[in-house]
Amino acid sequence: MTAGAPMPPNPPYRNVPPPPTTTGSTVLKIVLIVIAAMVLIGVVVAGVIGIGVYKIAKNAHKDSSGNVSITTPGGTITAGQKNNISPADLGVDLYPAVIAGEGSMKMKTPEGTMVTAVYLSSDPPDKVIAFYKERLGDKASIVQTSNGTVLSEGEKNRDHIVITITPQGNSTKIAIVHVTSTKTE
Repeated sequence: MTAGAPMPPNPPYRNVPPPPTTTGSTVLKIVLIVIAAMVLIGVVVAGVIGIGVYKIAKNAHKDSSGNVSITTPGGTITAGQKNNISPADLGVDLYPAVIAGEGSMKMKTPEGTMVTAVYLSSDPPDKVIAFYKERLGDKASIVQTSNGTVLSEGEKNRDHIVITITPQGNSTKIAIVHVTSTKTE
């Protein structure tokens, strides 16, 4: 080196890496923010679902015969394997040769009620069909298919009964749906 020549600057620490560029850390920040937002949304959704399930479970009651009742602001639903449904609930007499109840459901709302019950009989379908034709009268609508018979009677939006009779092995399945409306039009 000669006198008067400038000396090249010596960095104080030779193994120090250069500072990171800002583009990499910006992308990382955005990815972390998106992941955090997704986790937060997931927690909120899980909380809402949990509260809904809790409210339904709180309003569901099971009685000694196994029927479950759920009370909501819009009405009450009762369902179970045991048929605790009366002929008055069904809007028609129950076939006298019923051997078993398969299940029932009763839904009551401010607009009306819907009662459904399913039964089995050892009698042939033709005998069951004749019984319900007599009970429903001349105004009954009857639709027969290869799978079974549907009888219906009543006003569509007021008081309506639908009876479905189908062969099931050596038995006959009878499903009755009775819908009543409290609305006046």
